[in-house]
Amino acid sequence: MLVEASGPAHPDDVWIRYTAPDAWPTWAPHLRDVRTDVPRLRPGATGRVLGPRGVAVDFRITDVDPDLRTWAWTVGRGPVRTHMEHHVLPTPGGGARATMRIVGAPAAALQPYRLLAHPALRRLVDDDATGVADRAADVSTFPFAFAPSYAAAARPFGITPRTTGVEVGPRWLYVRYGPWRLMTPRSNVVSATLTGGFAFARTAGPPHLSLAGVSFTTNGDRAICLTFREPVTVLDPTGTLQHPGATLAVSDPEGLASALGLET
Repeated sequence: MLVEASGPAHPDDVWIRYTAPDAWPTWAPHLRDVRTDVPRLRPGATGRVLGPRGVAVDFRITDVDPDLRTWAWTVGRGPVRTHMEHHVLPTPGGGARATMRIVGAPAAALQPYRLLAHPALRRLVDDDATGVADRAADVSTFPFAFAPSYAAAARPFGITPRTTGVEVGPRWLYVRYGPWRLMTPRSNVVSATLTGGFAFARTAGPPHLSLAGVSFTTNGDRAICLTFREPVTVLDPTGTLQHPGATLAVSDPEGLASALGLET
């Protein structure tokens, strides 16, 4: 399960608030208190979060990467534990995108947590920040190329030119495809190959499974196939099904490969 929100705050400022436990209740009011001995998250740190209605859960921080602006933790104890991953990405023109992913089988059961997580992430990224334009990261954008027949087949699934796109930032690849998301570090993308000649019945509509992994095809003529070092999660909210690559029918496949530092 992936929850995300975008706003005007600079990624550096969002990262500071995201990794300071004392700041969590300021943007996530459903967390009444956080008890830990560390002012800033680090691997191995432990503590307890106090939530609504007296709910209290223990946590352990499992990973913190300031360069990628990502951190992860395990919440709960014994057999009742949930692993969660958090990321901060730059957005085109400045601002930040904050994400939270619940990994594994608990994702399906915890879908209602979206109702609390999404407003919290909105508060996290909506705080005013100064100098965003001066500090804006270089993020390249690539729209999908929609053929009329593919556009008609995709529309019932919420896939339109306004709800799709590919972003390549300094460290991340981010794909938005209607309600589906693909997000992976650029270092995980190892090759790019031009492809095309797709059968409409096999590729139109929502994302499809393919021999290369997952297919985001908005036309049958041209696309780029990316291969990943480590498979990524897209279609399965529990993360059980993962994809070794992705086919993206963007309008400029060669430009996307170049932005990723790859040859086709």
